[in-house]
Amino acid sequence: MPVPVPPSGQLRMTFVGATRHSCGAVGLLASHLGLDRSEVVQRMGRSALILAETAPADVAQRLLALLSAIGVTVRLDPVGSPAPDIPVEIALQPLREVPAATVAHLARLLRMTPEAVLSGLAEPTGLILRRTARKAEGVQRRLRPVSALRVAISNPASARYDLFLKAGQVASTDLMRLLRQLGLARCPFSGAVAAALDARTAALLVARHGNCVHALNRDFQRFDLILAGSRGMSQADLADFLATRAIDGRERLLAPQVAEGVRLEAGLSRRAAQQFCADYAQIGLVTRMRLALHAATQDL
Repeated sequence: MPVPVPPSGQLRMTFVGATRHSCGAVGLLASHLGLDRSEVVQRMGRSALILAETAPADVAQRLLALLSAIGVTVRLDPVGSPAPDIPVEIALQPLREVPAATVAHLARLLRMTPEAVLSGLAEPTGLILRRTARKAEGVQRRLRPVSALRVAISNPASARYDLFLKAGQVASTDLMRLLRQLGLARCPFSGAVAAALDARTAALLVARHGNCVHALNRDFQRFDLILAGSRGMSQADLADFLATRAIDGRERLLAPQVAEGVRLEAGLSRRAAQQFCADYAQIGLVTRMRLALHAATQDL
């Protein structure tokens, strides 16, 4: 149904979702709306859902048709109309051991049993809630004082997922054959056996091979950076540097087998982890990334 064009001749454009990878959409939106590509990516990610508050109606309607052809859905609304309340996901992720009193508080707030809260917090990306965007903001605001939790919000329509092996599992021949058939490759950065999947593909793979893999939303992934080696730095200088970041004393860190394996950073987002890897490489430190699943939760 065509959207009525208001007297201003402008429409608000909201990103709803994509059935395929949306790289092509980034270029289209950037060129038609006069935005940098990085700004478009930011607006299409997570909770930044409004692409343009005041797009010329002819431009917005032309984009609607072009984007639909490549599997990207946007919504057009008259400027000034109530913003659509889009479904999102919220991840509650433990930063450290969650006290029983905090679990009880969450159970009351979320209308869940304490056992269900504990079970959710122990999942690889934490306790996942499904709410509308407005309600999600309210949950995030109410949980801000809870220092033991990180709260992250994602738009599942645009989210990308990586497929990780579960602890102690190996990729089966059938799984690897299916990944090849789908044209999916490993992620050299995170170690995922398949990377940047849309929600539908991720659900298909988990349905078939959920005994050995889980699909994790990139918006909810967190990583630790582990020292894997060094170049052009004496062991003494390396020990001095690591002593500021590790529990081990400097003397123990003089041993290469101890120094390698020190955790340099914890709980980084994917983008931050990539940046830290590059920064450490500039000073001669080789790092590897380890998926940080969750912190311990305290039994009731």
